[in-house]
Amino acid sequence: MALRRLLLVTLLVLLPSGMLAAAEQTVQLHDGASVKLFFFEPHDEDGPPPLAIFIAGGSNNEFMAKAQFWLGKEFVDRGWAIAVPISPDGKRFSAGDDSTLPQIIEQLHATHTLQDSKPLLVGMSSGGSEAMAIAFLNPSAFRGVVATPGRIKADAILDGLDSLPFYIRIGEKDDFRWNRMLEPMSQRLLTAGAKVDAAIVEGARHVFPLDWESLEVWLGKLR
Repeated sequence: MALRRLLLVTLLVLLPSGMLAAAEQTVQLHDGASVKLFFFEPHDEDGPPPLAIFIAGGSNNEFMAKAQFWLGKEFVDRGWAIAVPISPDGKRFSAGDDSTLPQIIEQLHATHTLQDSKPLLVGMSSGGSEAMAIAFLNPSAFRGVVATPGRIKADAILDGLDSLPFYIRIGEKDDFRWNRMLEPMSQRLLTAGAKVDAAIVEGARHVFPLDWESLEVWLGKLR
């Protein structure tokens, strides 16, 4: 627990001031439930921006989402619209109805001017793991997954990923030793048909800044 609290403090330290302002939106699902989300969009773009769904770490609650706004803001600064859905009961989106995120995406396109393309899934730490788990449920619904870091559970079912691109980075000195999982995890993804760009970040621990020079090359191949 002490280590997890330390990592949360690290996330908050990385959060620049003045970045908690975001549009709030409530999405009504077909079953009557509602999901709150935060939405960021770039300004002064030539056309509609592509959409990325950012999955917060921890229990995917509002506090954790705000603690990680800095990562979403980096995407916004590079022309992406970002939606951060909040789990109303702390349950992982991959553990519930697999139509929840598609419904959220449909309503986002109905209420915002967005590029007519599949969204990107983005997450860090347990959010990166959850982003991958969501993609496994419905790989054809997404253009790719960014997990920095993320891991795959041993009992996860991987099948028919149909060339879905994954960008995975894990710190060389990861506090939870996820770095030891990178090679076998990459092999599982490749065997399931994914395209994998995976690497160890030299000297990094569990939370680290993105290497945008590398990530933008990868993102450029998706557009």
